[in-house]
Amino acid sequence: MTQGKRVHSIVSRISRGFLMRLVVSLLAVNLLLFVNAVLWSAYSAERAALGGAWQANLNRYLTPQPGVPFPQKLETLTYEFSLPGGAVHRVAAGPVLQTMLRAMAGLAAAEALLVFLQYRGAKRRVNFLTAPLRQMAFTAQQVSRERFDGEKAHALEHAIERLSVHSPAARLSTGDSELAGLETAVNNLISRMHDAYRQQIRFVSDASHELRTPISVIRGYADLLSRWGMDDRKVMEESVLAIRNEADNMQRLVEQLLFLARGDAGHTPFAPVPVDLNALARETGEEYALISPEHDWRVKEEAKTPALGDEAMLKQALRVLADNALKYSPPGSAVTLRAYTHENGMACLSVQDNGAGIRPEDLPHIFERFYRSDPARGRGGTGLGLSIAQWIAQRHGGYFDVFSREGMGTRFTLFLPPAEQAGAAVEDGAG
Repeated sequence: MTQGKRVHSIVSRISRGFLMRLVVSLLAVNLLLFVNAVLWSAYSAERAALGGAWQANLNRYLTPQPGVPFPQKLETLTYEFSLPGGAVHRVAAGPVLQTMLRAMAGLAAAEALLVFLQYRGAKRRVNFLTAPLRQMAFTAQQVSRERFDGEKAHALEHAIERLSVHSPAARLSTGDSELAGLETAVNNLISRMHDAYRQQIRFVSDASHELRTPISVIRGYADLLSRWGMDDRKVMEESVLAIRNEADNMQRLVEQLLFLARGDAGHTPFAPVPVDLNALARETGEEYALISPEHDWRVKEEAKTPALGDEAMLKQALRVLADNALKYSPPGSAVTLRAYTHENGMACLSVQDNGAGIRPEDLPHIFERFYRSDPARGRGGTGLGLSIAQWIAQRHGGYFDVFSREGMGTRFTLFLPPAEQAGAAVEDGAG
């Protein structure tokens, strides 16, 4: 096997192994959720009918209505149970199971989308990694043309075979100075492979964490509906509203994941045009004055601040910053939006609040995906907003400057290249 094929095989095994572990893990979680929901529903029915603690000596049966065609059998299932010698209690199990299956179908659809995103991401990373592979293959061909003696060739072969794709410290080393260039190329490639693998593991872990809470809430209210919702209109309305809110949270999370995935793959439409940042700040301030009138929204307008960019993206980034200011500053406090030209010639958009501020140890991580400085994770966001804002800044060839003090507030400033430089930055970003 050539060196290029060997390393490509390593990349493919990592991607396939990761995706298979993800699918198996999700299937196991789904099965566990379904079994727990069925057992809890049966226990609730028995306790409601018999009272007291769970009893192991019950006679239990799950029977369909005779003579009903197979597709309708699920609707007619009846759960029957009784104490030895006691009366038989019957509960309609069909509607409960149908509700559970619909909930599991929705969960499976969300998980399928997650797996698809991971597949696309893994595929993109493989394509990214194959670029240096060609160079490495060329280097390997050049090395093969050299006149090595048998001992040197065997030393290189054994060193490659000893590499472990699962060890972050794996390094190719033969001790031969003539192979130093090839060793460096292979070791750099292995480091990039492990970095990509760690990013995949972290992404799945964080996404699973974010999906776990709404799934648990939906499941809890589904159980509530199955027990009392059919007879209590207030419980039904509360449950439906809660399930709808959690579904909206999951939809927002999936949409943000799709935005980042498309952006990483280079598939997000980007249409730069001349933009007046003062007008953008004014429009956003007016919107948020209606959304949250309990805050004092201020807009500092200066001389016209032109920039070249995608207006929809820039407004999305500004909304992310305004949302953060809204969440982390108390009612009645001021939030200031400002557009201006910095002394270095760059066009700037800034949002400043007088809220809680950011701890110094959290500042280096605030643009990481799913990172939130609040340990309770209870602010209602997804932890992706600032990651999206940073991607937008980078796509425009700009960057963020953040100034924050605990208890005093935070100022986010988006720096954009001057209009005459923005075109070159946009072309570089597209490449």
